[in-house]
Amino acid sequence: MASCTRGWCTYGTRTERSQRTSRTAGLRTVTERIPAKVALPVAGLFGAVSGAVVYQFLLPDWFPALATAATYAGAAYFYLAFDIPLLETHVEFTDRADRLGYAVGLFGVSVGPLALGEYVGLSNSGLTGVVVWQLGLLAFLLLSATAAHQQS
Repeated sequence: MASCTRGWCTYGTRTERSQRTSRTAGLRTVTERIPAKVALPVAGLFGAVSGAVVYQFLLPDWFPALATAATYAGAAYFYLAFDIPLLETHVEFTDRADRLGYAVGLFGVSVGPLALGEYVGLSNSGLTGVVVWQLGLLAFLLLSATAAHQQS
């Protein structure tokens, strides 16, 4: 059990400075996690809802809807179970050349689905479905890598 006073939290025999993990986290500290018994069903529900929205409004085919649902469920699990902030920086580079390379790569990742949709002639809803899936994919990869880094 943790006891926190004046910005310091004691966990058994160790004491750590409490830190906010995001602007909306309030009093939650970096070491707090939602138990897997809660995080897994909530993540599954979030995935099912996102898959249903994709199926109903964007891509009326079960296969891309299932892929989107699974991707968003995985991302939601890591977000909930590891208390990872979504709106803070996860990857930082100090060298100018590294930052430039990262920016060029992000540009390619962001326009890639649009270029693919244009190439294969997807409709607006099909293209939007691909973009929604890719955003979930990026969130999943980023959150799972951050969670693995937190564990080590």
